Amino acid sequence: MIIIYLAMIILSSSIGSWVQNAPDRLRTLLTTIVVNRTSVIIGSLFWLLILSQEDLVKKETVFVLPKHDVLKHVIFVVAVTFGIIERLSSSGNLISMERDWVVTVAAPPGQPYDLTHLNAVMRRIDLVCKLISPILISVVISATGSVRIGVIYSALTSLVSIPIETISAKGVWNSSPLLRVPKSKKDPSASGAASVPTPAVPWTGRVRQFFRGFEMYFSTTVWVPSIALALLHFNMMTWRATFITYLINVGYSLPTITVARAIGSVFEISSTVAAPLGIQYMGKAYRQHRSLAGEEEQELEVGLIETNEEQQQQHVIDGQTLVGLQRFGLWGVSWQVLNLAPVVAALWAISSSRENQETTSSLASSTSSPGWGLSLVTFSFLSFSRFGVWVFDMTTQQLTQVLVPEHQRSKFAGVETSVVNVFEILGAAAAISFPRTEQFKWLSLASFVAVTISWALYAGWVREQRGHLLHWEKLRLWSRNSRR
Repeated sequence: MIIIYLAMIILSSSIGSWVQNAPDRLRTLLTTIVVNRTSVIIGSLFWLLILSQEDLVKKETVFVLPKHDVLKHVIFVVAVTFGIIERLSSSGNLISMERDWVVTVAAPPGQPYDLTHLNAVMRRIDLVCKLISPILISVVISATGSVRIGVIYSALTSLVSIPIETISAKGVWNSSPLLRVPKSKKDPSASGAASVPTPAVPWTGRVRQFFRGFEMYFSTTVWVPSIALALLHFNMMTWRATFITYLINVGYSLPTITVARAIGSVFEISSTVAAPLGIQYMGKAYRQHRSLAGEEEQELEVGLIETNEEQQQQHVIDGQTLVGLQRFGLWGVSWQVLNLAPVVAALWAISSSRENQETTSSLASSTSSPGWGLSLVTFSFLSFSRFGVWVFDMTTQQLTQVLVPEHQRSKFAGVETSVVNVFEILGAAAAISFPRTEQFKWLSLASFVAVTISWALYAGWVREQRGHLLHWEKLRLWSRNSRR
């Protein structure tokens, strides 16, 4: 995974630039689909070769290869290479969809198929698939008793999905005149061929292009929310391998972990329903507050010239949406911080309890699960926090969609992916540095610090944009009313 993270850090910005400069949206998306699914299929074949060596085959006689350590390592390198291709093509697919296709076809804010609702529906589909797909693979492996069958199942599902995704993409493309319009390759701020990297000096040119991508990233108005969201990928109090392994080691059974994870997924999916409503409410509440205060809504009408009433109303709705995104995003990351604090406390209590057991009895069982009280606190507040995570994710995604210039949108997303993988690799390095079960409490504390820093960065950005975080006059009014 560290190798894959490094590859994503180095190459993701190039993927973003490729998506940005490709004039044909359909060809770009279809390329990412075919490359992604083909890499999964070929990579699965190599994993099948590894798993078929006689020292790894358990109670199977079909297609058994002799043990060969050198060959196993060579095949492993090839399999990891296809894993890198899979991740890069998946990133390109996501950038093409979220930063190009969806933004292009979305209706104006306030309409049934506006950007907010499209993002929410896409995220809902994504989260449902992430919940169902591991369960399906587990069922296949459990029913057949063979990991190799699970690998074959993954390859076959990728093969079947190619025509489904291709037909779906062509259907959307054919139904949208806006998608069929070729994109301009040039940055309007650049001149001539200066915007196109020259292949004469590939290494030096690509290095310069890499750093120019980061320069562009930090020149936008939304790099702070993007960094704040990327920081959350350092958080290890989430359903990734490190945390699941820790839970198993402290005595939780796999069915218990699966149920807890499923409950957390329900909260994640519910965030996709709440986000459009929350963004709309926060935006309208802000406008109503300014109207009651007798203030002019200048920031919602900046740039208006002689326009008709419908255009003026649409501009106000655009401003409300922006305010709603900022405010609801702050609410989401604040909710995450508040709910992770009890989780950290519970994990430290579990660690202290295990240490006390080990000091009082040399035969203390390492497989006895923690008490129901600590378990309830850990899993319930962790599930609550997942609601805030995805609220923050969706609002930040839309902020980057609408506030990054169109000619930089995909490039920005590519660099953003590199930044995300920087924090992914830092999280992996932290897990390697603190591998023992009793050390996970320090990883949980470091994760909470990272989430708190994320909140501070975003809160500071919102304050800079809005000029305030809280309406103190409302708090004073509420205080006076409560005393009465």
